[in-house]
Amino acid sequence: MNYNYSGNDRRRYQRLRLNLSVNYRVDGPWQVRVKFGDQEIEATTLNLSEGGMAILTSYDIPVVSALLLKFSLFKINKEGQVSFYNPVEINGQVRSNTTCENNQYRLGLCFVRTESEQNCRIGAFVKLAS
Repeated sequence: MNYNYSGNDRRRYQRLRLNLSVNYRVDGPWQVRVKFGDQEIEATTLNLSEGGMAILTSYDIPVVSALLLKFSLFKINKEGQVSFYNPVEINGQVRSNTTCENNQYRLGLCFVRTESEQNCRIGAFVKLAS
């Protein structure tokens, strides 16, 4: 791939690379929702920010599809103890879909219709972990 990168990151929010399990359900549009029904699909988070996330999934979800995302954030201290945050449940919209190897798809998602508490929690987590 050839990327033309000018050195200016236009992203509004800082992104944190991480490998985290996320579950999602397709909420719309209705044609896509009918195809997937109410099944909850597991995927892997590639990065996370206060404004969205990138995930790797086995399903070809069209751009503009609405998703309900569920995931848990956690941190590990120097002694190896794990502290879990309250689970996050947030609405997202597919903004990009890129085909990857092994029949996988990289979905770029933005968070929509979110309560500021969820965004603040995610933003605080990203800043703390960076």
